[in-house]
Amino acid sequence: MTGYGRRQVLKRTGVVAIGSTLAANAVVADDRAITDSASAGSAVQSDTQGWTSRRGNPGNTGYAPEASGPDDPAVVEWRHDATGPVAVVDGVVYQTDDGAVHAYDADDGDRIEASSDVGADGAPTVADGRIYVGGDRLAALDADLEGIEWTIGFEEDVPEPIVTDGSAFVVVDGILYAIDAAEGTERWQFEGDGRKLHEQAVAVADGAVFVTDGRTLYALEADDRSRRWANHDGGFRKQVVVATDDTVSVQAGGLDEIAVYETGSGDLRWTGEGYASALATGDRIYALTETDVVGYDRESGDEQWRPGLEAATYGPPIADGEKLYVGIESSNQGPGIVAFDLEDGTLEWSIETDAQPGDLAIADNTLYAVADELLAIRAESAFDDIDANETDGDNVTQPENGNDTFEAEDPENVGDDSDDSDNGDDNETDDGDTESADEVLGDDDGEDEGIPGFTTGAGLLGSAVALEWLRRNAGVEPAETE
Repeated sequence: MTGYGRRQVLKRTGVVAIGSTLAANAVVADDRAITDSASAGSAVQSDTQGWTSRRGNPGNTGYAPEASGPDDPAVVEWRHDATGPVAVVDGVVYQTDDGAVHAYDADDGDRIEASSDVGADGAPTVADGRIYVGGDRLAALDADLEGIEWTIGFEEDVPEPIVTDGSAFVVVDGILYAIDAAEGTERWQFEGDGRKLHEQAVAVADGAVFVTDGRTLYALEADDRSRRWANHDGGFRKQVVVATDDTVSVQAGGLDEIAVYETGSGDLRWTGEGYASALATGDRIYALTETDVVGYDRESGDEQWRPGLEAATYGPPIADGEKLYVGIESSNQGPGIVAFDLEDGTLEWSIETDAQPGDLAIADNTLYAVADELLAIRAESAFDDIDANETDGDNVTQPENGNDTFEAEDPENVGDDSDDSDNGDDNETDDGDTESADEVLGDDDGEDEGIPGFTTGAGLLGSAVALEWLRRNAGVEPAETE
């Protein structure tokens, strides 16, 4: 496919479109090529499946209901030094680094191929048989990374594009552009009412593009930019916009509130505590607060979900059909990743990392985490490889980083509509007295009643006991044994 055959100036912007005369010689990491199953012919059609952008899909929901992430025990399968966010499609992990797009084999982390330096930055987006990136310019690359189909140069850096229904949407210098994803030609552009639009990834859902200038939240028809509605509530900070087929949620009102609107009408549905709208599942919208992730009923806005980690700050969460995953920084245990049951907030597992992960992705039973390196995390039974896990009597050394060590509070009252529910009455004893966190979880003094801290290679038995302790204190019955 050819790109631009001539230089073209986009109207009113001074933007220059650059043809595919840029060098397109791929840098091949080894003598393998991306397999046919991950090539343009089959892997990334318009109905691309997988984690196709930073937040998983054009609506930035962070939700992959058909995916399945790691079960306990979760271990680091492989790692890379690169730190950029990823897209994962059909067994290939795409990541930008040093201006190029790199492709890694999802099974073992081996680098398959890399593009030439196109000034790429941020998360790649996979759609329509191509890889789209921002950075120095907006670029569309072949899925095998061996060539550049088209690029468009702007006077400013280009944020991550959102690509869907044949269009690439990007905000540059305060203007929203819709670019033909196949040809690299402009379809339309939109300027706000006297203010520059926030230069961040837009959200696309329900046939509309959602973008804000801080004062106004716009809903534009994706095919022709006609204005569906504009909400002038104001206070829309530069945070991710999350859109589903019926809701669009955004941080509003300063630092402490998210607002949820109807995608069709722009009517306010509800508001809730939170400095960022972070995740939308089939029945809930989750927000980040200073100390929690809070799940609200998507229809009513009633709080239904709040996990029970003590003294932790959270990054943006993601979810599959059963679990919510989030990078945390705990004042007691340091940085790591935790997995919670999506229904009731019960702690499922936790894992240590060297730095708090800021970006997560999920595909093919694997959780990808970006902290100060890229980690691929999968479930691994400690008994799958007896040599690797070394036995010593009844003790089995746990695989790398498989430590269930974060402390949990009792989530039993979350979503309870009874009059006597009180989030402060967690961990009640049978006689009605409330135990302190130290009484429930133990002191950090290495005594038997305490929860073990992060120790690489900690005993599996001790870690399993710790997790069971957490579950008992969260009101979860232990699993029956044969």
